[in-house]
Parts: sequence; structure tokens; C-alpha cells
Amino acid sequence: MSFSTFVTDKAGLQKFYEAIMASQETYAPVEKFGKFDFKRVSALAECDPESPIAKTMSIKPLFFPRTAKVMKFVATSAGTDVSEVDEDPLAVKRVILGVKHCDARSLQVLDKVYNWDYIDTDYQNRRQNTVIISTRCDKADTHCFCTSLDYDVENLDAMDILVVHGTDGKEYIKARTEKGNELLSSDVTRHASPVTEEITAPVLKSQYASFAASFRLKMNYKEVNEKLSKIFDTPEFENVSGNCVSCNTCAFVCPTCHCFKISDEKIKDTGVRYKSYDSCNNGYFTLMAGGHNPRPAKYRRWRQRAMHKFVYYKERFGENLCVGCGKCTISCPVNISIFEVVNQVSAAAMQE
Repeated sequence: MSFSTFVTDKAGLQKFYEAIMASQETYAPVEKFGKFDFKRVSALAECDPESPIAKTMSIKPLFFPRTAKVMKFVATSAGTDVSEVDEDPLAVKRVILGVKHCDARSLQVLDKVYNWDYIDTDYQNRRQNTVIISTRCDKADTHCFCTSLDYDVENLDAMDILVVHGTDGKEYIKARTEKGNELLSSDVTRHASPVTEEITAPVLKSQYASFAASFRLKMNYKEVNEKLSKIFDTPEFENVSGNCVSCNTCAFVCPTCHCFKISDEKIKDTGVRYKSYDSCNNGYFTLMAGGHNPRPAKYRRWRQRAMHKFVYYKERFGENLCVGCGKCTISCPVNISIFEVVNQVSAAAMQE
């Protein structure tokens, strides 16, 4: 199916964003104390769709909240009455601006596990009701390596609408899905002009070539996958995880980590059950009721994280549980890089 493409200038792109905010419930990157997070906005002055949000926060909380109510319960003399939670505010029709390509891609990765043995209807409703608008980066950041992984960054269809800052100074707005095409068919593109694929293709290709050439980090992911799958018992995991303080920051900012815990909070006879973020780096994550913990050592937990990212998920779903965004490295208080970890362990395996 052929989707529509529009061209405009910087002022027209801003008017495009403003038109969306005027007609749709909109989330976009908002700055606070030097960091960005996705917040609901109603005017362009409140946010920055061009922000470097990929460094500090992922889109994950808008689909998999940091903590969410699962159910309510009341204990009575006759037993326990369970009731549904309030209406989900994240499941309404909405548009998200300023999403980076790596974050958009992460949702395609999460789709696999949320449609696996159990269908997470809350997640599905949020996905179906959301239109994602993503601007392709002009330059790779220091810790980015998305072009080294198993997805086509240039032709990515993870977003509904693609925005590209053309090498010719113009702004290109291209639908990637039917949802995106429907939105572009409305009045929001009144300050842009339709353009043909023949005109846009060379410009978009030139912009992507410049972007791809800016990467410092490059990985042969197929080689890494193959080596890691054969070296479960290598002592190198102890070396690479030595500085880890088990703070779990990497998992919380990661757009694809999806571990969670269930907890109940009760006051007298009334309570609420919550689903909240957790991490396999947490020392208590695998602690069993009888006191046994199969991963008591830190290196075992780091091994699980690396193997899940580049081996286990790949074996089960056919793709890596990493999108190469570099958020974990940037946020890590002791500068551990997942890119360096898997490459160092793989290299050490060749010497064993």
C-alpha cells in the first residue's frame, strides 16, 4: 500500500505539530531540571519534539507504566470481593510526538512478548489507540548502535508517521501505517504540500546515508549471538559485571526490559494490587518463598541480562531484546555499557 508524503519548511513543521495538539490528545518530551520525559501537552511552547529524550527516557512508561493498579479488593466476613480498577488513562486515542526511532522499534519488540502465551489487553489497547510520530535522527550519539542490530533503520515501519529533516533544508512528513495515513489525510497537513515518492526517495536516502556514517559503535550482532549462545559458563561475566551496583537503572530506562513484580497494599479491609517495574539485576528478583535464590551472585544476574538481550529472546522470538539506544550506558552510575559487555565476553570466548 502506498502512503502519503508531505513536504514543508521548519515553520510548517511546527504548525503541523500545533495542529495535532489542537485536535488530538498529545504527549511530547517535556524538560525538567535538564532531563526530558513524555508528558501530556496542549501547546508547542510546553514541549520540545526535537529534544534529546533518547538519552534519558524511553517511551515504555506510556505503554507499560512504572506502576499500575491491577485490581481492587475488599475483605469481608463472607470472603474477598474483587473489582476492576479505574478506566485506563493511557488507553485513550492519542498521539505521541518526538519519539526516537529506537524507541518506536522497541514497541515492535515488546509486541512479541505481550502477544505470546498471554495477551496483555491493557498494553494492546494502548498500542491500538496510539499514533506515533518519530523524527529520524540526523546524527548518532556517542553510545548509539541501532544500525548494527537486526532491523532496517532506514525503512523502519515501527512509527506511524516519519519526519525527516531533509538534506535540502526541507521537512518531510511521511505516513508509514494506515493510522498515520489517516491522520495525515486530515486538516493537520494544511501547511504542507503533498509530494511524490520519486522526489522524496533521493532526499531521504541522502539523509539516512549521512546519519548512518556518523556511528562510532558498530557490532556484528550475528557473531555476538552465536558466541554468547556457547559460553554460558565463561568467567568473563564476573569481570564485566564487577563494578555493577545493582541499582536497576539500566532496566528502568531500557525501552525493551519488561520484568515486573506484583505487590498488594492494604489498609484495614481494603486493598489495591499493583504491577510495578522490576529487574533481573535485582538480587531479590529470583528469591523463592523457601529462601533459595538461583542467582545469588551479581555476575549471574548480569549474565542473565546479557543472554536475555542477545540470545534467549532471539531464540524465542527471532529478534534481539536490544534496540541499540544506549540509554542504559548513559544512565549507568558506573559506566557499564551493554555494547562493551557483550563484545568483551564474546571476544574472551574466542580465547578460551
